[in-house]
Amino acid sequence: MIFVTVGTVMPFDRLIIALDEWAAAHPGTAVFAQIGSGTYLPKSMEWDRSLAPSLFREKVEAAEVVVAHAGIGSYLTSAGARTPLVMMPRRKALGEHTTDHQLATANWLRGREGIFVAEDETGIEQAISEAMDSVAGPDQFSDHAPEAFVNRLNAYIRGREA
Repeated sequence: MIFVTVGTVMPFDRLIIALDEWAAAHPGTAVFAQIGSGTYLPKSMEWDRSLAPSLFREKVEAAEVVVAHAGIGSYLTSAGARTPLVMMPRRKALGEHTTDHQLATANWLRGREGIFVAEDETGIEQAISEAMDSVAGPDQFSDHAPEAFVNRLNAYIRGREA
């Protein structure tokens, strides 16, 4: 099963449409989406607008692949469940967010084990295929932030305390 999530803050119809089209082209693969407050209603996959946290976690853990916006929460949840993650960043120019920070997040995570980035809807097919072909195991994800990140964060906090 592929689990799709747009998060809880903003709609992301472009991702939901792309996955609905993917689901229509792959009828043998179950797809479930948490679609948020978007206006597009999927035709080829099961969906709900929101999920209780416990059910959300169950979906992530049961999924072969998670497909999501490029939010850090999506990464942390997928990494915690050891589930491969396909990220498609929201774009400010398309009115999907107020900044392009999701592009930065996707670029920062790109190339890490278990992470597959689709720049836009045209890359969804390949990213899902790569994610499904990957073998996510205990060594695929880290439960800890990289040391360089922790050091930068500590330096920032210390600078703010001074």
